[in-house]
Amino acid sequence: MSPDYDHTSPTEILRYARELEDKSVGKVLSNYQPDLAKNEAPPYGASVELYKGKGGFGQFLEEIYFKKKNDNLSQPDFPEAGLELKTAPLKKTKKRSVKAKERVVLGIINYERIIEERFEISHFLDKNTSILLVFYFHDAVKSYYDLEIPLVDIWECLKEDGKQIQADWELIVGKVKTGLAHEISEGDTYFLGACTKGATKLKSQVKQPCSDIVAQARAFCFKVSYVNHIYNVLVERQHKRKKQTEYLRLLDTKPFTLEQQIQSRFAPFLEMTVDKVCEEIGIPYNPSDKGFYARVSRTILGIRKKNQKIYEFDAAGIQIKTIRIEPNGKSNEEMSFPAMDYCEMMDQEWEDSDLYQILTSKFFFVIYKHESKNYPYRLERIRIWNMPESDLEIAHEGWEDTKQKIKMGDYDNFVRIRDKSIIHVRPHGTDSFKDLTPTPQGTMYKKLSFWLNKDYIYEKVLKHYN
Repeated sequence: MSPDYDHTSPTEILRYARELEDKSVGKVLSNYQPDLAKNEAPPYGASVELYKGKGGFGQFLEEIYFKKKNDNLSQPDFPEAGLELKTAPLKKTKKRSVKAKERVVLGIINYERIIEERFEISHFLDKNTSILLVFYFHDAVKSYYDLEIPLVDIWECLKEDGKQIQADWELIVGKVKTGLAHEISEGDTYFLGACTKGATKLKSQVKQPCSDIVAQARAFCFKVSYVNHIYNVLVERQHKRKKQTEYLRLLDTKPFTLEQQIQSRFAPFLEMTVDKVCEEIGIPYNPSDKGFYARVSRTILGIRKKNQKIYEFDAAGIQIKTIRIEPNGKSNEEMSFPAMDYCEMMDQEWEDSDLYQILTSKFFFVIYKHESKNYPYRLERIRIWNMPESDLEIAHEGWEDTKQKIKMGDYDNFVRIRDKSIIHVRPHGTDSFKDLTPTPQGTMYKKLSFWLNKDYIYEKVLKHYN
């Protein structure tokens, strides 16, 4: 018996692909060859060694499971069905939740050709309108045949999130058209990103059509936060689970961009003291409460219940941060990120790291200002911000330095705030003696995290807006 499916039918392809759910490639193919002994050669005699590196599992799946030859043609993997095949690695967290491990890469950006395209008839849409997503749990030790596959489904990005996908595509293409391809950053956009391609920055420099400055080669991708969002949505739909989250969609109301929608919600309250804001939005004025200012910000956005989220914020990984400015024009608040997983960092490259994923997401700053300590703060302004590409490179240096010191077992000489960089490392937990986590050396050490320096926040977010 051999695998059989109609490769011209999206329904048939999905049916066949879903045989993998809660199994592995080896398990399903062994069912087609019941006499295959467990310890004999893999099904169909294929060698996993042929599929090394990033994207290896996707190539393996296409050839060994779907029996289709890998190619570099400018069309979907199943052209008659208009269906592209993509694999998405997952990881299990210490809290037993499931998260996307990395972005899904969707194809190289041809700087020369793309400036002649329109989104509606773009190469991107030709190839990626309908994507067969095979989610699997990453395991560096297991063979591709044995990787666990929890979910298979089709994602139609244009149908689901076409407005924001188009806005992201047009922003990226707009930079190329204005000769700024060298300034593109993955943090520029919300759902659809432009990730770097090539082993090193020096080896991946290419010409751009509207400038003499060389740019880094890039590819379209679904950003990690969006991949994580897709997984959660598809799991909920497929298993018809009771909804844990109530989503509020900002882009459903008016034909505005996401930033315009956010601006419109906050505009009536700008320059208003927080006590008056509370009267208007109907919540108690309680500034002594630790999460009070964050609650005010969320309520203005429309979030009034614990299980509510802004759809676009969740899908884009947008972080809401409140900043309080004192009468001297400065803020004493620094920004912390989740505690580092020392062991996991050893297996990460920069662009797959937790810190990179955070820094290439958007930050939504809600800024409150004190004119006098005798009066309530005033809601002064809001700002949506992402870290520029040049600053990401500096953060990368700090991350690499931290990774190398963890590898050497040197936990006492990480970058400090006095080093005047962009980021620094310091304790994350409240109790350094009890808040411990494993190290690659087999010991336990206090939890540390990366922090964004307050001087950097002041220079990049606050200084030019006072």
